[in-house]
Amino acid sequence: MRYQIWSEGYAATGERAPASFEGEVEANSFHEACILLLKDRLDKDSQGNCRMSVWGCRLFDNEAEARKSFG
Repeated sequence: MRYQIWSEGYAATGERAPASFEGEVEANSFHEACILLLKDRLDKDSQGNCRMSVWGCRLFDNEAEARKSFG
């Protein structure tokens, strides 16, 4: 299946950015798609497992969900 990956926007410490399109990739799951596309950019937990976020911004498979928080 082909997945689009979107990162939610943010507003913190005087900085702000809207949601952004990270890319599109063929994978068996959204989790796998994030790993394939974003690799070392993904946040990790204390055991080194990939989280579905980049710099604390959650990842989504569609634009509408990614824009809900900060546009």
